[in-house]
Amino acid sequence: MRKRLFAMLATAAIVVAACGGTATTAPSTEPSTAPTDAPTPTPEIVRLDDSTYATRVQEGVDGGDILIGDWQEATQFNPFYLGQVTEANVASAAWASLFVLTDDLRYAPDLATSIPTIDNGGVVLGEGGDAMTVTWTLRDGLLWSDGESLTCDDFAYADEWVEDPDNVGVLTTGYDISTIECTSDTELVQHFTEVYEGYITVNIVPMPRHYLESIPMADQVTGAGFRADEVADLPVSGAFKFESVSPGAELRLIRNDNYKSWATGKAAHLDTLIFKWYGDNTAMIAGYRAGEIDFATDLAESDVPAVADLGDQVSSVAALLYEFLRPNWADGSNVGDDGVGGCSRNPAVQDRGDGCPMSDPAMREAIHYAINKDEINDRILGGNAEVANGSITPSAWFYSAQPVTSYDPAKAIEILEAAGWTDSDGDGFREKDGLKAKIELCTTAVARRIDSLALITNWLKDVGIEGVPNPVSAADIFADYNESTLDTACALSHSNFDLAEHAFSSSIDPLGGYFSYHSSQFEPDGANDAQIVDPAIDAAYDLVKSSVDFVAIKAAMADVQQVMYEKTVEIPLYYRKNIELHSPRLGNFFANGTQAGPTWNAVDWYVAG
Repeated sequence: MRKRLFAMLATAAIVVAACGGTATTAPSTEPSTAPTDAPTPTPEIVRLDDSTYATRVQEGVDGGDILIGDWQEATQFNPFYLGQVTEANVASAAWASLFVLTDDLRYAPDLATSIPTIDNGGVVLGEGGDAMTVTWTLRDGLLWSDGESLTCDDFAYADEWVEDPDNVGVLTTGYDISTIECTSDTELVQHFTEVYEGYITVNIVPMPRHYLESIPMADQVTGAGFRADEVADLPVSGAFKFESVSPGAELRLIRNDNYKSWATGKAAHLDTLIFKWYGDNTAMIAGYRAGEIDFATDLAESDVPAVADLGDQVSSVAALLYEFLRPNWADGSNVGDDGVGGCSRNPAVQDRGDGCPMSDPAMREAIHYAINKDEINDRILGGNAEVANGSITPSAWFYSAQPVTSYDPAKAIEILEAAGWTDSDGDGFREKDGLKAKIELCTTAVARRIDSLALITNWLKDVGIEGVPNPVSAADIFADYNESTLDTACALSHSNFDLAEHAFSSSIDPLGGYFSYHSSQFEPDGANDAQIVDPAIDAAYDLVKSSVDFVAIKAAMADVQQVMYEKTVEIPLYYRKNIELHSPRLGNFFANGTQAGPTWNAVDWYVAG
């Protein structure tokens, strides 16, 4: 049974870099020829716990409410089963963990007093039989929203909860902690059998043992304790607790006086956060203009022209999310009973012959040159996106810029011809060894993606490739391995696709890509749905996973990005933005491009006027 952790930040790819630490360099055996008075080079330091947010947040007034609009309705309130951005936004306001991702892409201690590192003694390597020992210290006097003490034991229970064999829906990220030890109510000690770069985010949200332990896991899996009519009784660890849920209409959260802001030491200013659901972005924008809501979130780049007149009430920041085309590397020669190892089973492409066109590296490279990313941005997104040439956000500390792949259909044709893809029967489309260049183009049934695939289909036709667009529901394309079948339309988890357009979380931690690109991570063991097998990528991610030498990790990630570019592991299109509308009435709004979302600092929001 595959498991991958969905904690309060709502994505399996969320693993973060350690803070602090310096590079280690082997001593030279050659005599130094440098002048004796030459300055000693300063070792590079990677530090990610130095957020400036606490110096920027303003003192606010207490009382009042803020109304938040979203076009999606939040229906899942268990922080481990979040499946939509809107649910993650609710979770960020209701659930707190040991740390928080800040708006300046740093890691701030939340329920903990500090981020453990090698430098501050919180991380110790190779001592007492452990490969690595990590110690977290909780803030004194933590309480659940119902007044019960929140202690180390609640984090230990969360780990037990995740690992419960009856908990068949929650997913983990493959870390290896041999034991979790509570040496006191405020000291959490984790013993690792291997050095693990992503040790920070293995610390999931705490779970209230006193509330959940009496509910059988089999019932919790089906929603018990977290249902709409039950959440008012659910103890939470964050700034706001659940008051009421009105399905199809609104969700009300009220202040949790027992939680204190990590930045100010104070409880939330607001009395109430009210989430109001709209059917689509157009209705939500209209509601904002009418004064029905103070804040509108989850808008798209294509919505920008419709709100441009609102001026500084429009917030647009780079998100850790990028749109891309995911090619299925499988050649169909090793298909399991679960379908993994194959490619599209869409009847519309079965007349192409035996094999999987996207498994040919030349096909992947040619398609990259055949697509005009700038035109997608200009025609569909109004020029409001940033064209991408790699999967890693430029904001990441380990980003390595790669050459730009420009639109060049002549180059695409040259690549295909050289690889043996020719139009032998004169029908305008290419073949190779009896296999037609005919591919299924999967995506979600979202207007901008449907329009994008229409353009891509025409560009592919220009170079002799027949594209068959297939927009399907998000529930199909993103269906979990345990939920989907061999024939679920475009299901990534069961290899039922050739080329899929969707968005992907660009982690601010280098280990985030391990689960999607390492060859050990095929379904059902991981999320390498594209079935990528590349020794250089594997070697680099193996180093990343098992190291806390962050200078070496940065170099390894540069190798990953170079290989992904040179071998067209996937085809980046553009970096997404977080676009929101915020009324002058909302004080202390700081847009956050990380997975923590716009409500990451709702504890410090206030009614400004």
